[in-house]
Amino acid sequence: MTPLTGFRVAWITFAVAVYGAGSDAATYRWVDEKGAVHYSDRVPPEEAKHRRSKLDAQGHEVEVLEGVKSPEQIEGENQLKQLRLDQERILAGQRDRDLALLRTYRSEEEINLALQGKLNMLDSLIKVTEANKQRQQALLDGQEKRAADLEKKGQAIPKSLRDTMEAARRQIAGHEAKIKRIEAEKASISDSFAKDIARFKAINDPKRGLRWHQTWIESPNSADKSDTGNIIVSAVSCSAGAMCDKAWSLARAYLLEHTDTPLSIDNDKILQTAAPRDEREFTTTVTRITRKTENVIFLDIRCRPSTVGETLCASPEVRQIRAGFKPYVEAGLAGPG
Repeated sequence: MTPLTGFRVAWITFAVAVYGAGSDAATYRWVDEKGAVHYSDRVPPEEAKHRRSKLDAQGHEVEVLEGVKSPEQIEGENQLKQLRLDQERILAGQRDRDLALLRTYRSEEEINLALQGKLNMLDSLIKVTEANKQRQQALLDGQEKRAADLEKKGQAIPKSLRDTMEAARRQIAGHEAKIKRIEAEKASISDSFAKDIARFKAINDPKRGLRWHQTWIESPNSADKSDTGNIIVSAVSCSAGAMCDKAWSLARAYLLEHTDTPLSIDNDKILQTAAPRDEREFTTTVTRITRKTENVIFLDIRCRPSTVGETLCASPEVRQIRAGFKPYVEAGLAGPG
């Protein structure tokens, strides 16, 4: 329950004094589709579609009354609920990976030492492979010289010699391919560790790190109360592959265009802005949800679980961000390139 302050408490107290604490009079609070907050002892019929709170004399929420919903709203709510469940599953997986990272390493220095150990091991493997390649090359050079000498004398090159040279060439090619694979593995490991280091720094940030972030983002009412009026489902479906990769790039561009907050998660499954520092900020999350026949790229916005946060998530600014996401991505997919 969230207490009110100032003139709203005074107004509610006055209303109770006039109507009587034992009467059926009540004070209701609701947020309309424009984000405006209303307080009244009566809910006009045209406002009955909005979710509203019943308040006591101190301004505490004592009951929540759902608004009258159309079939379209019910369908939208069900779709949004499922998308949020899918999104929470993906975010839970990220939190598990974050916790595993924290359990594995105590400092950035430990991560760098682990990286260097892996790179040193792969470098040793490259040296061994390079040495094997050079031995095969030396043998091949001797065999080719022998074959050349035979040709100079006008003699035929024996099949056994030709087969031996071909086998040596295959082994040299195999060694070269192995070295390329190891070099690619080194690059991949370096990239993975670079991401781990960046993530390690982010989740240990005392102001916006993992532990602080979890104190509010997991709250079950941090998003649901903001949905007033028509439900806006900010989701785009796409087939797997290049189309979804392009959609993901467009989603990232849209997110960066509509926030001044840095990204705390930026990978191929989750884009999430840093946790808000106060009730006047929100966090935006985009997830790539994999389903049997399609992928769904879903944008959601969550605010702090408070009266101010609820009002922010129902504001025109936030609703405009939600509403603009799907048209932006779809327009980009329909365009060239």
